[in-house]
Amino acid sequence: MAIDDFIKRFLEDSFIIIGAEFDIIDVMMVLFWSIVLSFIIAITYRGTHTSVSYSHNFTQTLVLLGIIVSIIMLIIGSNIARAFTLIGALSIVRFRSAIKDARDLGFIFFIMAMGMACGIRFYPIAMLLTITGCLIMYLMNITKFGQKYLAQDLLEMNFPKSKDYFEFLSTIFTQHLKYYSLLSVSSIDDENNRLSFIITFKSPKLSLIKKKREIFKDSMKIKSSLLSKIQEKEFISDIKLIEGNSAEEL
Repeated sequence: MAIDDFIKRFLEDSFIIIGAEFDIIDVMMVLFWSIVLSFIIAITYRGTHTSVSYSHNFTQTLVLLGIIVSIIMLIIGSNIARAFTLIGALSIVRFRSAIKDARDLGFIFFIMAMGMACGIRFYPIAMLLTITGCLIMYLMNITKFGQKYLAQDLLEMNFPKSKDYFEFLSTIFTQHLKYYSLLSVSSIDDENNRLSFIITFKSPKLSLIKKKREIFKDSMKIKSSLLSKIQEKEFISDIKLIEGNSAEEL
């Protein structure tokens, strides 16, 4: 009988929230709406992302972040002691993941705001925020708002840590590229880093006589010339060119 009483009390106490301003129904409501709205925001992020830096792991993290923030807000409520406890706990955590795109940072704040609204049980505000934000993102994506019509590609390579990439690559990039920017640097071993560049090739010289096929061949020559120049550097390895969506048809 003692074991039966223990199991019964264990189950009862497990589903009783002592001293809280909410019950199990509140938890289920917060979880339901945060999950639904987080998936809507994540789907919007995936559907409107056009850069070559897309990561499905980040998309999944957005959903998880929305749920976590909503539960944290539910737990904290109006309790100041819990709020300070949370600040203390987060202060010892070091986040080392670099945000590669400013747009990703915007979606992080977007889904955090939605999670906070769900956590304090302002569900209409969370729904309105999600619908409005997603519609704006789709509208800006369809209208190409802010786009400068540059075809951007991603160039990756393994580069020795002991050498300065600017010294060896700047001349090559200047000859072949209209624009380039270092996107990220990640360590792959004790001797090499993995460099990622966002690049825009120089446009081939246009002529009324040239056909589209000839212009396409000229653009391919520029790309192959860049890769061959980089490959001449024996210490550079694993060179990869990932072509993005061109915003301008040749």
